[in-house]
Amino acid sequence: MSSRATSDSGSTRGGGSPQEPGQAGAAAWLQASSMQLGLMVGLVGIITYRIDLRRQRIQFNDWGYELLGVEPDPDGLPMAFIRDRTHPDDLPMIRQAADLAAASAGIVDTEARYLCHDGSYRTLLTRRTAERDANGETIALVGVSMDITQQVQEREQAKAAAQSIELIAEATGVGVWSTDVLTRHTTWNGQMRRIYGIPDELPMPQARKLAVSLTDPVDRERLGVAYERLVAGEPGPIEMEFRIRRPDGQPRWVVGRAQAAMRAGRQVLFGVFIDVTEPRSTEERLRRAEERTLMAAKAVGLAMWERDLVTGDSWWDAQMYRLRGLVPDESRPNDLRHQSIHPDDVPEVERRTAQIIERERDYHFDFRVVWPDGSVHWLATRGSVVRDDDGKALRIIGFNWDITEHKLREEMLREKAGAEQASRAKSEFLSRMSHELRTPLNAVLGFAQVMLDDASLPLPGRQLERAVHIHEAGKHLLALIDDVLDLTSLEASELVLTPVAIAPLVHDTLLWVEPAARAAEVAIRAGALQGAVRADARRLRQVMANLLTNAVKYNHAGGSVEIDAEPGSGADADFVGIRVKDSGRGLTPSQMKRLFEPFNRLGAEREGIEGTGIGLTIVRSLVQRMQGHVEVRSRAGQGTEFVVWLPMADENAPVADDAPTRPADLQSLSQPIDVLYIEDNAVNVLLVQEIVSMRENVTLHVAIDGRSGIASALALKPRAVLIDLQLPDMDGFEVLRRLRADGSMDGVSMIALSANAMPEDIEKARRMGFDDYWTKPIDFRKFLAGLYRLAGAR
Repeated sequence: MSSRATSDSGSTRGGGSPQEPGQAGAAAWLQASSMQLGLMVGLVGIITYRIDLRRQRIQFNDWGYELLGVEPDPDGLPMAFIRDRTHPDDLPMIRQAADLAAASAGIVDTEARYLCHDGSYRTLLTRRTAERDANGETIALVGVSMDITQQVQEREQAKAAAQSIELIAEATGVGVWSTDVLTRHTTWNGQMRRIYGIPDELPMPQARKLAVSLTDPVDRERLGVAYERLVAGEPGPIEMEFRIRRPDGQPRWVVGRAQAAMRAGRQVLFGVFIDVTEPRSTEERLRRAEERTLMAAKAVGLAMWERDLVTGDSWWDAQMYRLRGLVPDESRPNDLRHQSIHPDDVPEVERRTAQIIERERDYHFDFRVVWPDGSVHWLATRGSVVRDDDGKALRIIGFNWDITEHKLREEMLREKAGAEQASRAKSEFLSRMSHELRTPLNAVLGFAQVMLDDASLPLPGRQLERAVHIHEAGKHLLALIDDVLDLTSLEASELVLTPVAIAPLVHDTLLWVEPAARAAEVAIRAGALQGAVRADARRLRQVMANLLTNAVKYNHAGGSVEIDAEPGSGADADFVGIRVKDSGRGLTPSQMKRLFEPFNRLGAEREGIEGTGIGLTIVRSLVQRMQGHVEVRSRAGQGTEFVVWLPMADENAPVADDAPTRPADLQSLSQPIDVLYIEDNAVNVLLVQEIVSMRENVTLHVAIDGRSGIASALALKPRAVLIDLQLPDMDGFEVLRRLRADGSMDGVSMIALSANAMPEDIEKARRMGFDDYWTKPIDFRKFLAGLYRLAGAR
């Protein structure tokens, strides 16, 4: 069981007591699992689980979550989720097994199929038993599961192969028999009885005697002589044609072929009988049987070989040659046995072969072969060693089959796992960088805002000018950090494409851009904006804000910006174009070529215009990920026109509406509220104290670590708890978990206040139960607006 699941297993929601029986049992179970099964889980990938019957939730170790393709959840998964992943044909059996385990003191095993993250079903061998409380009541089911998909597939393949052989024998009229020379025990397939016309219900000893009596007397003697030759040690095979007369009096001709062999140290005679009464029809059936056999061998790629360890001679079937890119030639297996093996694998093949001959019976391993065309293929070999009574190896019999595709899939999975690990490392690095860069900026921007907005201590002219410079430089640095992190995290972030109405999204964006446009004396005119596109609403708003902001920044006093939308035509017939056109300076052909290069501001940095040079790079990347493209038209001195082409959506479909909430007016709070801030950084605490002191009716309480913060929160019952996620004794998520577990904290807002500003950090915090997420550096006005909303909600 993962550490995350273990640490959370004892928690309760909505005020439940940690001493409840179900949770005490869960803790005991998790501890036992960790101590007893940890080594086994790490070595062989066994899944451990516990089903809380009262809460109908299931907890896994990491292997279970990985098999299902979901992130570990400390609270477990709903049983409905697991039932949805169970193969419909197996679900009744699983329910019956669960009921039986819950009602009895025994262990109940099942084999069932479950849907994995890759869309395939895997077969799990599951063992379960009941966990009971002190009163003997069943409170949970605990157990282990192991993936046996490969074993089940091999079992089914072996069964199918046996059935196929029997079907081929039946279809071609071949009777198959074998006799143990010592015990005289004889086995027949069904076709043997049909050749002789002997009923199936007649026991084997009587059937054998009847077959002998039905054989022509002359041929009976010849068959007896052939039998004695094989018993005497003649290797065979011996082939004969003989006559029989069925019980109904019908004469038939039969061709028999037999030989002797040693199996497990015992002499066995085996052979085939074929009814050749209708030679032509029999020949046709044999020809078709041979074709089917060859087709089957080619289809599955199975090749058979045998090597006599006494004489050194080897035998290959035709497929053995094909697996090495060779033309079948049974005269050359001894020469080719090692010539085709990859030079790097020869020593290992030799070592394994010697090891097998010395002490193994059944074996399997993989190796590479090089075809004449230079291509490398992977082969698997599996077989057995035939030994005499003294244990001396006499022969090796085995099979080869091509596993190149399987090996390639394994390599792809390893590469995928490496890429995912690299992606996780990148995300962790970006998150860490975000935190480390934003933390000092929190003090720079925060105190600069306090100095600029504190009406009780107004700054003199020169000091005011210096504070403005500090604040503007900090804003630029923060914008640069945000843009860089946004640009580097675009590949990892997932976009949710839904129908988005163009008009409300554009009008909402204009509300944010128009103040800057008024200050720059640039008029913005919105034209026709009908229609909807398939896009991620939040990211499309980011694209529009970027283009509109640039259209204002790179314009001139008295200039204009136009925005409208229209359906495309020709190659863009299924797209809608959102056009942003300005009357600004325009671009030269040279600038157009470098327009989307990151950090290239095309000379604007020398003119004092704010910006980082990353915005358009982000715009193009986002539009392409939303399955669209960006078109640019511009001439120096004549303005620039951007057209964002996105797939058209049905205007009648429900459209996304996730417009960001605008800050509330910064007015005094109508009623007093208590706010607890859990933070170990003294500078951050001082900044928040300074901001809060500028508003009446807000009392700020401070705790410097998680334990004291939890104690203070339980004692104060404040309106809100601001929690830093990186505390010296525990992380902010553990603080949240413990506070949420206490029912007296219902109604208290839990807000993460952190310098971790990556989207995945925010998403994780909300998923774990935080009511809101405020980022550092603290935005003075948004912070106070948040406090205002808290007071209003009360």
